[in-house]
Amino acid sequence: MTFDELISLILDLKKNSGCKSINLNSNFVKKNDIYLSLSEDPKKNLEYLSIARSKGAKLIISSDRACKNRHSSIKYFPNLKNKLSEISNIFFDEPSKNLKVYGITGTNGKSSVSFFLHQILKESNLKAALLSSIKNKKKDVFFSELTTPDTFFLNQFFSNLCNENYKAAILEISSHGIHQKRIQGLDFNFGCFTNISRDHLDYHKSMKEYSRVKESFFLDNVFETCLINIDSSLGKKIKKISSNFYSISSKEKKADFFFDKNSVLHHDRKIYNLKNYSNSNFMQLNFAMAISLAIISKVKINLNKIKNILNPLGRFEKIEVFKGKYCVIDYAHSPAALETILNEINLSHNGDVISIFGCGGDRDKGKRKKMGEIAEKFSNELIITNDNPRWEDPLKIKTDIMKGIKKLSQTHFILDRKEAIEKGLNLLKFAKKDSVLLIAGKGHEDFQEIEGKKYSFSDRKIIHKSEDVNR
Repeated sequence: MTFDELISLILDLKKNSGCKSINLNSNFVKKNDIYLSLSEDPKKNLEYLSIARSKGAKLIISSDRACKNRHSSIKYFPNLKNKLSEISNIFFDEPSKNLKVYGITGTNGKSSVSFFLHQILKESNLKAALLSSIKNKKKDVFFSELTTPDTFFLNQFFSNLCNENYKAAILEISSHGIHQKRIQGLDFNFGCFTNISRDHLDYHKSMKEYSRVKESFFLDNVFETCLINIDSSLGKKIKKISSNFYSISSKEKKADFFFDKNSVLHHDRKIYNLKNYSNSNFMQLNFAMAISLAIISKVKINLNKIKNILNPLGRFEKIEVFKGKYCVIDYAHSPAALETILNEINLSHNGDVISIFGCGGDRDKGKRKKMGEIAEKFSNELIITNDNPRWEDPLKIKTDIMKGIKKLSQTHFILDRKEAIEKGLNLLKFAKKDSVLLIAGKGHEDFQEIEGKKYSFSDRKIIHKSEDVNR
C-alpha cells in the first residue's frame, strides 16, 4: 500500500463511515475510529489490536508485517511512525492554520508563562484556549496528561477549538514533544524560550543534546515572531536565528524587553511595574515574559484590567498555616528550580527554612546529589522523602541525594510523604516567626507513582486538611 492509497482509504472512512478520530492508544478507541498500532513488541501489538477491534475500530493500521493478513480491518504500512504528522494534518484539515498558536518552551516557567498569557489574552477579549497538564476548572483551560500530547490529540484539540470559534491556542512545548515529533506539521505563529538548565538527562543523555532539541523548535518552525530569554548562552544563540525574534533579559539593559531588579519591565520607552502581581521574583519574570509575548503578538495590554492575576496551582503557592508562618508548595524538581525558589524564600523571609523534597525514580540520577547540596545550602532543616519513585528503590534514591548532604543532624528521612509533610508542619509550628516550610517536587500533581501504579496523593490537600491550618 502506498502512502497516497493509505490517505485515500482514511479520508474515505472519514467521509462515508462516520470516522471522527484517529488514536495511538487502543484504550481510547471508540466505534468507527481508526487505530494506528506502533508497538514493536509482537505480543503487545496483538493485545492492542484485539482491544481496538473490541472497541469498534473501523480500520487498524500496523507497522508490524506479521499483522498483514490477520483480519480484513487490519492494514500493514511500513515506517508508519514517520508519517504520523502528515496523516494527522490531512485527516483534520490542518486546523492550526485557522488559529493564532503560541508555543512556550524552556526548562522552567512554561506553565506559568502560559497561564499568565492566557489570562492576558482573555482580558484583551481574545477568545483563547490553554492546553495544560495542570488540572484547572477555569473556563477555556483544557487538560492533557502529557505536557505536549501526540499529533492526533493536538489536531483534534485544534479542530474542536475552530468549531467553537476560538481565535488562539497556547501550548507548552516539552523537549520530549519536540524530539518525538509530536508537534511536527503544526502551524505556530508565536514562540517563547523561557530558560535552560539541567533536566531530562535520563532521556537526552547530555546537556548538549537537550539544548539542541530545544533550539530545534525555533529552527524547524516558521514564526511571525518569538520572545527569547537571552540570559543563557543558548538563549543568545536562539535569538540569532531570526531578526524577527525579540529578546528579554533581567541582566542586559539593551534587550528589547528588560526586567529590572525592582520588578519593572521596560520596553519601547514604556514601563510596566509588576511588583504587586506576585511575591516571587521568578513568577514576576514569568509574568513579564507573558506580557512581552502578548505585546509582540500585537495584543493591547492594560495592566489595570488584570489586577487579580492568578498563579497556576503548585507554582510558588504560598499558604499561611500558622500565624506568621508559611508553607510554599512548588513543582521545583530540577537543581535550578529548587535553587531559585529557596533563594527567593530566604530573601523574602527572616525565619527558618524547612525543606521537604525527593527525586523522581527512573529519571536523571545525576541531579540528585546536586539537589541535596542546594537544599542543604539554603535550608535550616531538611526532610528527604518519596517523590514519584516509580520502579526504583526509594532507599537508592535517598542514598543518591544524601551524597550531597553533610549536616546529617539537620536531615530527616521519612519515606512516607504524608508523614514527612506532617513532620514538616510540626517543625514549622515550633519554629520562629516568619519561617517557611517548602514542599517541593510535585506541585499541582494529585498522584504518587509507585511500582507502576498511580495512587491518589496531593501535597496541597494534606496542607489544607491539616487541623492546625490557620490556627
